[in-house]
Amino acid sequence: MPVRAESIKVARDWVEDVLARLGQDAYVAKVVVSELVTNVLRHTGSATATVRVVQVDKGTVVEVFDSCDVLPVTAPADLMSEGGRGLAMLGALVKEWGAQPLGGGGKAVWALLPEAAQ
Repeated sequence: MPVRAESIKVARDWVEDVLARLGQDAYVAKVVVSELVTNVLRHTGSATATVRVVQVDKGTVVEVFDSCDVLPVTAPADLMSEGGRGLAMLGALVKEWGAQPLGGGGKAVWALLPEAAQ
């Protein structure tokens, strides 16, 4: 999908639809994908992003792929700042999350949803 503000809602609605077809609650997944797509929009300079939902042995994973090679880093947020808390929030909502570089450039940022969200 193209990376623009409207893409956040598109990604959220798509994840909700996919999880509904799997019989899973999408509340946490929608927050997660909103954060990950927002990060692509605000921090990467990528023109496009890809969202994927994958069922694995541990549960359900939401992944967002972009063309930026820089991996996200959780940093302490400035108390006066409007942003900078997204990855900390993400960490509090999911079982685990991470990022990995892609062989041809870019990265994937993923989050393993909690069991209540599956």
